[in-house]
Amino acid sequence: MLKILVKGIKDGEYDVDISSPVEEIEGFFPEFFGEVRFRGKLRIVGKRYTVEGVAECEAHLICDLSLEEYTETISVQISSSFYANNELYYATKNISEELRETEEHIIHEDDKFIDISEDVRQELAIHLPMKRIAPQYRGKSFEEIYPQYSADTPPKKSKGKTDEEIDERWNALKKLKFN
Repeated sequence: MLKILVKGIKDGEYDVDISSPVEEIEGFFPEFFGEVRFRGKLRIVGKRYTVEGVAECEAHLICDLSLEEYTETISVQISSSFYANNELYYATKNISEELRETEEHIIHEDDKFIDISEDVRQELAIHLPMKRIAPQYRGKSFEEIYPQYSADTPPKKSKGKTDEEIDERWNALKKLKFN
């Protein structure tokens, strides 16, 4: 879990550098492996906590062009806001996430930690590339990667046949006359 200690910390700005194994965060996509790292700032003003920074994790992907496996570091900007208020916490406890109108997370005033795991998981998941191209093939066309399958490459001729030798079964079509 990616939890930041906030209990007993006074107003101000603090550096945050935390990490957690992918296996400890529920619901992570299977492409991700290793550790999820977060580096950023925690700002505290009264009962409001703002976390901003960069999260990154390694992803094991398969290239859409070559079917080669490769590893890529997925890096995303994270910005989360938390508000410590017991009344709102209990009032919104029974309401689902979809029905809440604010992007701000409501936490209990006595919470020792704020958990940014869900925000990091969601941002990393949506930043997985839709078209997965290995770094050595980026910016190249299909014809450059596989010239033997290019439409510009003439097809290989059958052994022993020349251009003039055509299958005799097609000769009947040559005799057809169109008016």
